[in-house]
Amino acid sequence: MLNILYSMYRKLFSRKVFFKLNKLIYNCSIRGLGIYNYENMDVSGERHFIENYIQKIAKDKTIFVFDVGANQGEYTKVLVHGIKNIKVFSFEPHPITYKKLCESCSGLKDVKLFNCALADKKDALQLYDYQSKDGSGHASLDSESFLTVHKADIIFHKVEVSTVDLICEENSVDEIDFLKIDVEGFELEVLKGASNKIKSDKIRLIQFEFTQLNTTRKVFFKDFWELLKDKYNIYRLLPNDLLEIKTYDPTMCEIFGYQNYIAIHRNLEAAISNMD
Repeated sequence: MLNILYSMYRKLFSRKVFFKLNKLIYNCSIRGLGIYNYENMDVSGERHFIENYIQKIAKDKTIFVFDVGANQGEYTKVLVHGIKNIKVFSFEPHPITYKKLCESCSGLKDVKLFNCALADKKDALQLYDYQSKDGSGHASLDSESFLTVHKADIIFHKVEVSTVDLICEENSVDEIDFLKIDVEGFELEVLKGASNKIKSDKIRLIQFEFTQLNTTRKVFFKDFWELLKDKYNIYRLLPNDLLEIKTYDPTMCEIFGYQNYIAIHRNLEAAISNMD
């Protein structure tokens, strides 16, 4: 039946004159699949995820959260204001943005702020940003993202870089309940820097972005899939739901547009199901 539908559509609409229509349908469809839903935390599905997953696992214990790429603290504040039993480590390397993060989170006793980036090894690297808008939410350790994707002149700051595993060791953190990563193309490096915690089943939930910036890093969704598939079920975040990625399909998975993925450790998945 589907093949007949595909054949009919192709016969009728596979013409240059219908390019704009086909592009419109495509752009609508990918938003239905969780791609380019970036306007706010309601549209992205992040608020729904916090309320329906993070709050559940915080019912019986104090949870530990790493907000990697905290920017000015919007995500951190939603977590702290919505969940009583929580401790948050928030990481922001940009000196200008970090000052705003400190102001934004002033008085939040359950939040510890770190003025550093996280990646796959301890280092000191250059953090790039718009020359005309230094302190933006697009600051990245990858200069190519500005030259190729944003097409803008850049300025840079020297920043300290650590790893999830090292931060845990230095601060006596045994388990991370939720690792949220939004680092403008360096998400895979952050996960590699958490390899010890991942291997020892000490990270229960992970959220990471996958965007057009991955093209400049030559990082594919398959890289995340191979890193996480043995221990986690992986979902694309929708405004009010999670769309499970049951198998790796390049056609559906290698779409380089803004999207958030959720990885739920299989041990936690069973526990969450029992809470319903």
